[in-house]
Amino acid sequence: MKKLNFLKASKAFVFAILVTGLFAACSNSTSSEDDHHSEPEGFRLTMNGQVVVQQLPGQTLTGEFELAPDEETPLITIVFLNDELEEFLPEGDEYSLKAVFDEDGIAEFEQHAEDGKWSFHIHAKAEGITDMTLQLFHNDHSDFNTQKIHVHVEAPAAKQQ
Repeated sequence: MKKLNFLKASKAFVFAILVTGLFAACSNSTSSEDDHHSEPEGFRLTMNGQVVVQQLPGQTLTGEFELAPDEETPLITIVFLNDELEEFLPEGDEYSLKAVFDEDGIAEFEQHAEDGKWSFHIHAKAEGITDMTLQLFHNDHSDFNTQKIHVHVEAPAAKQQ
């Protein structure tokens, strides 16, 4: 009789260990989605509350900037999009936003500390056409590059008399 009780107790003990291990594995923070962070697959640029340029995941960029020489855009803010079109901003001081222009001297990327690191202005310097690529920098490398954003700087047409 003692052998039978010992066998039942042993089976119950092994079963309890297996169940406990299963629950521990399911609640392990290294295997949960708490560690998951969004990866940029697209972006939106807003100005005065309106989307002016966007690149949805897997699609072609829409929108552009048209400026006159010496004109500066209102504040432009970027948000990044994950593959489910959820907006996010990377967290941490190791992330920053940079811009690269195909042609120098036509337009400048200007950030001001008081506007935050995800906001900027484009300042038109001289007439011409250039393309701007925004880069999400993580320490010393880019984690995401936008498609080329068209920037057209042209003086307004003279009024006819």
